[in-house]
Amino acid sequence: MFDKLSQEMLERFLEKNPDFATYLGLHDPYDYLMPKGSTERLVENLRLMEEWLHRLNETIRREELSEDRRTDWNVIEKAYELWKFQLYELRMHELNPDATEELGGLIFIMFTRNYAPLEKRLDAIAARIEKMPKFLEEFRTRFQNSRPVKLWTELAIEKAQNLGGLFQFILYVAKGKVSEKVYERLSRAIQNLQPELKKHMEWLQSLLPRTKEEWAIGKEKFEKLLQLRELGMNSEEIYQLGVKYLEELKAERERLAQQIAPGKSVEEVMKIIESNAPKTFEEALEATRKAMEEARRFVQEKGIATVYPEDVLLVEETPAFLKPVIPFAGLMMPAKFDKPQIGIYLVTRPKDPSNLGKHLNYPSIRNTAVHEAFPGHFLQGAISNRGSFIRLLAEGIETIEGWAHYCEEMMAEKGFTKGLETRFIQVNDMIWRAVRIIVDVKLSRGELSFEEAVEMLMKEAGMSREAAVAEVKRYTQTPGYALSYLLGKHLILKLKEEVKQKMGDRFDEKFFHDTITANGYLPISMLRKVFDQKIRKLQSST
Repeated sequence: MFDKLSQEMLERFLEKNPDFATYLGLHDPYDYLMPKGSTERLVENLRLMEEWLHRLNETIRREELSEDRRTDWNVIEKAYELWKFQLYELRMHELNPDATEELGGLIFIMFTRNYAPLEKRLDAIAARIEKMPKFLEEFRTRFQNSRPVKLWTELAIEKAQNLGGLFQFILYVAKGKVSEKVYERLSRAIQNLQPELKKHMEWLQSLLPRTKEEWAIGKEKFEKLLQLRELGMNSEEIYQLGVKYLEELKAERERLAQQIAPGKSVEEVMKIIESNAPKTFEEALEATRKAMEEARRFVQEKGIATVYPEDVLLVEETPAFLKPVIPFAGLMMPAKFDKPQIGIYLVTRPKDPSNLGKHLNYPSIRNTAVHEAFPGHFLQGAISNRGSFIRLLAEGIETIEGWAHYCEEMMAEKGFTKGLETRFIQVNDMIWRAVRIIVDVKLSRGELSFEEAVEMLMKEAGMSREAAVAEVKRYTQTPGYALSYLLGKHLILKLKEEVKQKMGDRFDEKFFHDTITANGYLPISMLRKVFDQKIRKLQSST
């Protein structure tokens, strides 16, 4: 009964959100449809969630369900509370007038995922572009009685200027590769959208005089957000954790720098490490491919985690048409319902060959293989995709980002990544994550200005101004996300100690890792309960 009702609710949800169906890997007939652009869709989604919970409570006795299904029920409840908070209290939908990221992201994923012949995908893309004028018109109704944020409105203008470029890229690539009928449909749809994009741009410009400067959600709402995520810590405790990590990690980086090159500065040591790189991009691409395959084999041979042989991660050069949107590298994860689970790790050829060592030096390549591939993001995502679709509602950011970050140190301890230079790179990345905790908390609570956040990232994490500005722009729109990397790793290590204590001599690291990878969408608080259930079963079986 639970599964039947859940399937019914999924189908009804996808009717209202065909874009989400595409992300899940469910394509017909959804790829040809567009959701409503207005606030009405968000309200309808919340009402659907309310109905789902009401019908569960009315028709099913929770205690009669399996532990897995009870966890799913818990996910639905927590997702509902978070959605309600986002809709009625954060109200981002009427503060951020950016429609083009949603539209561009949707088309981008259809274009890059090779789930159907190009002809079919481009036909569906054309169908969606034909429906975009209506979507944009509905989207603008969200802001009739609200004052959007100035910074986010300026960002929306910047993104809107680039959307047309994405469609032109697609049209350029399509020429000669699809039938004349599909090409003409796509060309006509893009051409007809141009005046609508111009109208939308003018509307965005007209918003500027009535925008507001303030974008921080403030301490009260930030605390509530953290409580809803059940992180087990308030914002001040998380902030102090970031400060502690930053202090300790900077000291460790300094020690490593002196061991690598006595008398040299951190910046000089970084240049030394960057010089330890492949001579050509082709060599770097092959080294990345080799490192990811070695990481996969290492995880299997050492019994670190389960790896399914049918799950494949390809390593390819970023196609020319995607370089503007993937400046360095990008992991294209398989969709939930993709069979088999095939991901693609794209590596972008630097414009200036002399910059090859900045991102593709040997220590970084090896660390990336762990973080992005095995046993990091790809392994966790591919295995989690085998679980209930309900788990996708969980949004356990700290588990997803924390896991990949945890894997770096764990794989070093196991002997996969060795040497002072690789450890230096890892510590340097951890420093960036520690700064993210501090900046995220302070920005969200309204205690740090945009410029102060940029300066801190430049000073403590060694970022260029351009990169720091881009980071802070994202942080302002995603309170609580940036802190999830290092905090997630911290919470996973804490959970590991708890599980060790409960299991004693029966603790098995592969069991610990497999439980996380199979439940990667769950937040740590729910993951803890899953471990408790599994441990009880193990104890009762002896």
